[in-house]
Amino acid sequence: MRSTPIGRRSHRKSRAGCLACKRRKVKCDEGKPSCANCERHGVPCSFVGTVEPVRLEHEAASPAISARHDGAAETASPSIGLSQATSTSSLPVFDMELLHHYMTSTCYTLSRIPSIQAIYRDEVPRVGFTMPAVLHAMLAVAALHLARTDPSRRDSCIAQAHMHHQTAVQSVTPNIPTLASDNGVALFLFSSLTCISACASIPSERSFLVLFEQGRLANWVLLFRGTKTVIEYSSHDFNKGKLGPIFMNGAQSAAARDPQTFEKGLMYTWELKQMIGNKFVQDLPLRRIYEETLDALSRTLGVVMKPGEGPRLQTADVFAWLLEASDEYLELLAKEEPVALIIFGYFCVALRQIEWMWWMEGLSGRLMSQLYSVMDEKYRGWLRWPQEQICWVPGTI
Repeated sequence: MRSTPIGRRSHRKSRAGCLACKRRKVKCDEGKPSCANCERHGVPCSFVGTVEPVRLEHEAASPAISARHDGAAETASPSIGLSQATSTSSLPVFDMELLHHYMTSTCYTLSRIPSIQAIYRDEVPRVGFTMPAVLHAMLAVAALHLARTDPSRRDSCIAQAHMHHQTAVQSVTPNIPTLASDNGVALFLFSSLTCISACASIPSERSFLVLFEQGRLANWVLLFRGTKTVIEYSSHDFNKGKLGPIFMNGAQSAAARDPQTFEKGLMYTWELKQMIGNKFVQDLPLRRIYEETLDALSRTLGVVMKPGEGPRLQTADVFAWLLEASDEYLELLAKEEPVALIIFGYFCVALRQIEWMWWMEGLSGRLMSQLYSVMDEKYRGWLRWPQEQICWVPGTI
C-alpha cells in the first residue's frame, strides 16, 4: 500500500525546524541563527531551545534585520507613524521581558516624585505604541536598568540597550523638523529617555564627555537641545498638559531666574570669572562666550547646591545648563580649549548632586577623568575645587 497520496511528492519532515516554518507548514533547512525561509521573507527566526544571546548577535550584526524584528512598519526604513500589528508569537521574548521590567520596576526609578513616576509608567508606553522611536528608547533604558539589577545578564542587556538606543536615535534625527509642532510630547519624552541612556551607557573610545562622538555633538545631544525649541513652538501646553508635573516640580522652574539664586551660584564661580576677564581682555567676543556660559552655570549651581535640595532635584534641574550653553561654547569644548574644559569641570559638580539616580552614578568622576587627561598641566589647578566637591582623585576613574 502506498504511504503517500498519488501525485504528492514525499519528503522528510523537519522535526527541529524553526517556529515560523512550523506555523506555515513548510520544510525548514534548520539554518541558524536564521533559516533560508525566514531570511527570504524577512521575518524573525527562532528555534525551540535557542538561547537569546544568539539572536542579539544576529541583530547587532545587521541594523536592517534589527529593524525587522521591531515590527513590520520598520522593514524598509524606521517609521515615525503608527506601527503595524504583529502576531504575539513573532515578538522577541527578550524585548517583551524588557517591557515588563520597565512597567514594573524601571519607571519607578526615574524620579522620586509619584506624579512624575506615573508619567513614565503610563504616558511613555502609550506614546511609544504610536511612535516606535519612543518605544525603542524606553526599552534601551529598561535594558540598562536590568543590566544593573541582574549582573549575570549584563553583557546581553547592554548589547540590547545599545541596539535599541541606536535604532531610536537614527529613526528620529532626520525627521525632527516635521515632528516638532505635532509631536512635541513624544519628542520631549524621547529626548529625556535618550539622555538617560547616554548617561548610563559605558562610554566608547570615540566619545568625549558623553556629549561628543568623533569630534561632533552626539545625536542625542542635538535632540536634547532641540527640546527647548519644541517646548517654545509646540502646539502642546507642557505646563498644563499631561507632562505638567515634570515642569511644575522641577526646582529650576522658579528658582533659576531668581537674582538671589544667581548670587548664590556666583560664589562658586567668581574666581573663574575673574580669570576669564583677565585672560581675554583683548578678545571680547571670546570673553562674552565664556562669561555667558559661566553665568548660566552659576544659576544652575545656585539651584542644585542649595542645602537639602538634593532629593528633590530632577534631571532637568542640572541639564538645563546644557540647553543654555551656546553652540560657540560647545565648539570650543569639542576643540578641548582649556577654559571651556575648566567650565565643564565646574558643571561636574552639578552632576554630582543627582548621582543618587542609578543612571547618573559615577558619571561626574568619569567625566573629570577625561577632562584631567586632556588638560594642560598649567591649567589643572583650576580643577582642584570641582575635584574636591565630587571626591575625585587623579589616577582614579
